[in-house]
Amino acid sequence: MSQTPLHAEIERPPANRKPAPGAALATLKILASLKITVVLFALSIILVFYGTLAQKEQDIWDVVNEYFWSWFVFIPNRLTSMFLQIFFGMPTSFNIPGSIPFPGGKLIFWAIAVNLLAAHATRLRVSWERSGVLLIHGGLILMMLGEFLTREFAVENTMTLITGGKSSFVESNRHVELAFLQPKDSATDHVLVVPGPMLEAAAKSGKPIDDPRLPCTVTVKQYYHNCDLKDRLKDEPPYTTHGEGKDLTMLERPRINGVDPDQKVNMPGALVQLTDRDGTDLGTWLVSIWLQQTRTPRPQKLITKAGEQLVSLRFQRTYKPYTITLEEFRHEVYPGTTKPRNFQSDIRLEDPEIGVDRPTTIRMNEPMRHRGETFYQHQALAGDSGSVLQVVRNPGWLLPYLSCAVVSLGMLTHFGINLSRYLRRMA
Repeated sequence: MSQTPLHAEIERPPANRKPAPGAALATLKILASLKITVVLFALSIILVFYGTLAQKEQDIWDVVNEYFWSWFVFIPNRLTSMFLQIFFGMPTSFNIPGSIPFPGGKLIFWAIAVNLLAAHATRLRVSWERSGVLLIHGGLILMMLGEFLTREFAVENTMTLITGGKSSFVESNRHVELAFLQPKDSATDHVLVVPGPMLEAAAKSGKPIDDPRLPCTVTVKQYYHNCDLKDRLKDEPPYTTHGEGKDLTMLERPRINGVDPDQKVNMPGALVQLTDRDGTDLGTWLVSIWLQQTRTPRPQKLITKAGEQLVSLRFQRTYKPYTITLEEFRHEVYPGTTKPRNFQSDIRLEDPEIGVDRPTTIRMNEPMRHRGETFYQHQALAGDSGSVLQVVRNPGWLLPYLSCAVVSLGMLTHFGINLSRYLRRMA
């Protein structure tokens, strides 16, 4: 009897059967989940709420760094207590101790970006019917990209000009420096500076700042992020041994917050002990932004082995290759009121490197642009004695406008397509 040999047969899937999704595709589908989108937007709303509430106690730039440009933030429970006091009438003595960890703005930002890209890779197909949604999502990505560029690369400074005077530097009112200035001739000065963070670190550690490039060693005895100065009473001992501090007393003040109507920027101050290079004690000095801003600037002269120095704590300066002269400043108000109608600075811009020498006018909502920077009319000096210009460099300034245009076009396209589809069904 003949036997038929057994043959092992492998069942093959039909040609039109799709293979099971791989691990990468499965991961993308999880990342593209609409549930994740809703959770991320909810976290964003909570973070914005607490960040706004925190501005009652903190400077707006500190809040931006701590809440919106960090991976994680520890939200103090006192903000939750404040929320309950404001909206639910809890007594002011009610306070919840501790803090809670929360995803920061940077983490939420990248999570939303990944969620959007994953959605496009797995669910949103390129077609005319989907063109509106694609444009909306593209506009949102442009908006996030614009915010990233602004945060990382935008620079905002101010330039203060007295009528008839000129300036070739800008100042940052969020950073300070201790400057040692030695005049060389009528046109140039030799300047060495100690950055503010170094002063703060030296005050905490107690270690002197001993850089061979400096004319003396600096020991920071006190450093205040915000301070006030008052005249010393007759029965009070001298606050310092040299300079302006012999007639003044420095008082620490809380840092400004985002809702303080009286003071817009912090006014740091410090008490420093200076020692010459040969070990000679040069005394204790009081340095403060107030001495440069609200009082008639009087140079504090310091005599060292390297020569006469002028020492001051000032806002951080950046020197420019151009010079701006304020020829005339105009401040107009509406009749019968003190409400500003127009701020106007008539200036002359001189930039010998590129052959520019021209007059121009900077008004409210009419800025000047030069070398990639935009000059806005910011405010007037006391008594209309001069003008303060805001100087901004922002490589991503166009992206928010482009983003809004793309999102608007996407919404019009999306609703237009759905409307035409509905009308065709009704016909």
